Amino acid sequence: MTFELLVPLGLLGLIGIAILILIYVIRPNYQARHVTSTYIWKLSLNYKRKRPPVNKIRNIIIFLCQLLILASMAMIMAWPSLVERTLTDENDVVYILDSSASMYTETDGATRFDRALAEIRSRAENVFSTDGKVTLIVAEEKPRPVAERVDLTRRMSFLDALDKLGTEGASYGTSDVEAALAYAKETVLRGNPNAQLILFTDTTYSFVPPRVQVEREKICDPSEWNAAILNAEASLQDGYYTLTVQVACYGTISQDLEISVSVEGGNSIPASEIAGESITFAKHVRFSDSETKTVIFGYGIGSEDDEEANIYRYDLGLNQRFFSYESIRIGIEADDSYSIDNSFYLYGGQKERLKVEYFSSDPNPFIQTALAKAGSALSALNNFQLDVTEIKKGEEPILEGFDLYIFEHQMPERLPDTGAVILLDPDPRYGPVPSEAGFRAETLSDYTGDSFTLAEGPEFEGHPVSRFIDPSGIELSLYDVISDYDPSYDVLLEYDSKPLLMVQNNGATKIAVMAFSVHYSNLAKLPENFLLMYSIIDYFFPPIISGNAFEVGDEFTVNTWGDELTFNVEPVKVFQAEEMPTTLSIDKPGSYSFEQETFYGKDITVEVFIKPPAEESDICKVVDSISDPYEGTEPDTLIRDLLVIFAAVLVGLLFLEWFLQSRDNK
Repeated sequence: MTFELLVPLGLLGLIGIAILILIYVIRPNYQARHVTSTYIWKLSLNYKRKRPPVNKIRNIIIFLCQLLILASMAMIMAWPSLVERTLTDENDVVYILDSSASMYTETDGATRFDRALAEIRSRAENVFSTDGKVTLIVAEEKPRPVAERVDLTRRMSFLDALDKLGTEGASYGTSDVEAALAYAKETVLRGNPNAQLILFTDTTYSFVPPRVQVEREKICDPSEWNAAILNAEASLQDGYYTLTVQVACYGTISQDLEISVSVEGGNSIPASEIAGESITFAKHVRFSDSETKTVIFGYGIGSEDDEEANIYRYDLGLNQRFFSYESIRIGIEADDSYSIDNSFYLYGGQKERLKVEYFSSDPNPFIQTALAKAGSALSALNNFQLDVTEIKKGEEPILEGFDLYIFEHQMPERLPDTGAVILLDPDPRYGPVPSEAGFRAETLSDYTGDSFTLAEGPEFEGHPVSRFIDPSGIELSLYDVISDYDPSYDVLLEYDSKPLLMVQNNGATKIAVMAFSVHYSNLAKLPENFLLMYSIIDYFFPPIISGNAFEVGDEFTVNTWGDELTFNVEPVKVFQAEEMPTTLSIDKPGSYSFEQETFYGKDITVEVFIKPPAEESDICKVVDSISDPYEGTEPDTLIRDLLVIFAAVLVGLLFLEWFLQSRDNK
């Protein structure tokens, strides 16, 4: 047990002693006073009766008390303690197992993960034979403790845990080794800084802390190499798809790789029931170690390679070009050591078609333009296409067979049973609004020719439809007076407490109402003309999946157009409409499908591809360094606080100094 100051900076308080001494040094020893001689004789007689030596001793004691008071205060600030440290002699070994996807790299039928488990088993047996304790932490996205300080009595449970890990395999994501080291520090190393830590990983670290042992050579084979498709995307250019593929090669001096493409359902037209065809083509590219190259397949792009920029082209022939597809498989024909990233699938080349009917007593070119622009944006962002059918003037609207109905000025006798509905300018002069709409429009507002700006409705703030709308920029001079509207409507825009834009989205009931004509507003001159149409359709028909390809562990949003959505995994998951939208994250590479029946009886299947993280394809990756888990760890300590003792001494000294001062003044 040793005496220690836990806050040594507190000793700076000792500076006060020097200040006290300085005060005594510069303090004058006498004062000039004019007194009568009689007073001096009387005072001298008093001093004769006193004992001057006692006064000197009292002054010295007062000075020492003041010194000790300052010293005590400084010691209290320095937090004096008795510290006892105990070193444990137990044989503790901590194994950290990297579970990154790259640990699936395989040689002779055994993966790096398998070889790491075998090495851990062998070493653990040796530890058990010397009465040691074993801790096993699997480094994944978060540290997963498998065994903590297991001794010989629990040997079989530890070996069973290793067998289970071998069956489960490594993760398919990227492991956080730093988090696993931090976990080992808190759970084992703080209690026993003498514990041995061994990290089994396939990553090469340029710097490793002295006490950390990294085992890579025993789990990695020098002959292992990998060819990888890091990413791929398809884009429409001049009416035909162009594929851009990122390919890399690691761990080999030189390889000639074939990047093959197989298109299924190429040039299919679902509306015409044309099934499409299978189209294949391939490109050979020479790779060196750690090279990443871009391979472009497209129609009319030329075949000249730019080797300096690592760009290689394949010009599709007339019989290879395609304007639509069901799926595309891009593959590398190579016998490498890590096959998880040898294939890449693309989906979304056959857009879901949203059938739209536009009926108006006075067709509006601004509405037609807004639909065209909104359709273009929805095609790119939501992966579905608007097929607009316009009912000619004088013809009756069709009330079935469409997904979205837009009625302008003149309303139908009844609302369609299936499909979302947008009612634009339900002008009462053309007749009543159908009762199914849940509101009445019986009169028009007074028209003076003067314009006014709109105001935000009660539900405007944060509503999906209002995200692109600025009410203060919209001017209006005439509107339809809405009354007796269903409380399930969200009122987004209003004037004089009268609703001018309201929506409801309750399952199969999807209705939007714009209670004014574009002709009596400046809406046609504003981007809101297109953005309002886009926002309403996006609100009624949100993207089912926010993309078509993701990495393992990526979060993506899933939505539905029906009562439920079926996620085809093992086991199959079914999400109810009230749970939508939801966020998913998939932890295994592959193709997955989402199936649903919409509110209006249409079956829709959407597929996504989950790929391993691109950084895991580099099976020879080198990282600068790892943190030292031993830093800041000390043996177990027993601290006995001495603050109370020093505080008591301080109080005693203060009382003694006060007593002596009071006696001196008498």
